[in-house]
Amino acid sequence: MKGFDKFCKSQDYINIKNSLFNYLNRKSEIKKVVYKLNLQNSQQAVDVGCGISPVTPFPKRTIFVDISQQSLNFLNKKGYKTVYGDITEIPLKGNFADIIFCSEVLEHISNYKKALKEMKRVVKRNGKIIITVPVHMYYWGFDDEFVGHLRRFDPLDFKRELEKLNLKVIIEKPIGSRLERILTKTIVKLFNKKEKISMGNNLFLVRIANYILYLLVKISLLFTSKKSTSIMLYCCEKQY
Repeated sequence: MKGFDKFCKSQDYINIKNSLFNYLNRKSEIKKVVYKLNLQNSQQAVDVGCGISPVTPFPKRTIFVDISQQSLNFLNKKGYKTVYGDITEIPLKGNFADIIFCSEVLEHISNYKKALKEMKRVVKRNGKIIITVPVHMYYWGFDDEFVGHLRRFDPLDFKRELEKLNLKVIIEKPIGSRLERILTKTIVKLFNKKEKISMGNNLFLVRIANYILYLLVKISLLFTSKKSTSIMLYCCEKQY
């Protein structure tokens, strides 16, 4: 994922990463599901493949798992608990977590089915796993390749794979749109320019702009279906 490594080495990107419209949108939609299902009091959470951008609504009760030590160091400085590990071999005991968050990770994993089995192993019976993934190969673009995506999922096929693992899908909802695709491609183009782009003293304006884009994406979701969405959220429950 050379393109993604380029992101991580950019101080500008680090400065604005957690203000980007697509991150704000995913985090907001995940939080909605957590409160809708009354999961906000979950005692033990795991955010796997979190990078520097956790999606858990309760970071103090969350263990963060990632293969990037640089990202874990970033989270450690915030006082969060971290564990170095791969999503296909999560270094936590079975039936450990009440809830697991996995946002925009599986599209990067060769053996994503093994990753799903690992998350099922780590979560408790009746525990929840909240996953977001990019969907529909007709949305595939240069930005997918740049950030190291191996695939976009088919929503129905992915749901079936979850259910084959006895992970009951209790919520599935579109959280991306055609507008999200246009905006994401534009941002990747900006960061992929050969000349150095420095945000400098414009970070505040960049953050404000991203918040406006976030609101526009939220509005676009009102007109988005499973067929037209670019990202799906699944909340599933471990049956046994």
